[in-house]
Amino acid sequence: MQNKVEINGDQLVVTPQGINKLASFQGSMTVPLKHVKSAIIDNEILNQYKGFRGPGTSISGYWAGTFTKEKEKTFFNIKKGNKPVVINLEKEKFTRLVLGVDQPESFVDLINNQIN
Repeated sequence: MQNKVEINGDQLVVTPQGINKLASFQGSMTVPLKHVKSAIIDNEILNQYKGFRGPGTSISGYWAGTFTKEKEKTFFNIKKGNKPVVINLEKEKFTRLVLGVDQPESFVDLINNQIN
């Protein structure tokens, strides 16, 4: 598992696991659920240009860290082959989070049910 993601009260908590924490240069992130706009699975996002990397890691088939494209920051922590869960945010450092998680479909449903 690359990320431990949970809902704790009215907060979304994302914690990169193991070596992913070092590769992404990011510890645990907490986002108020009221700043979460949506969650989707976007199978094409890993094939798109991600933007300028820094800090972070980008090696063949693995992206971890902050990527900036058109003045928007996206946090990636995912390996190719995982279903990318994209969490769209507002009023936060990152515009979106692109994560590899266990049971991505269930997780997307859980987030969307919590914010609606």
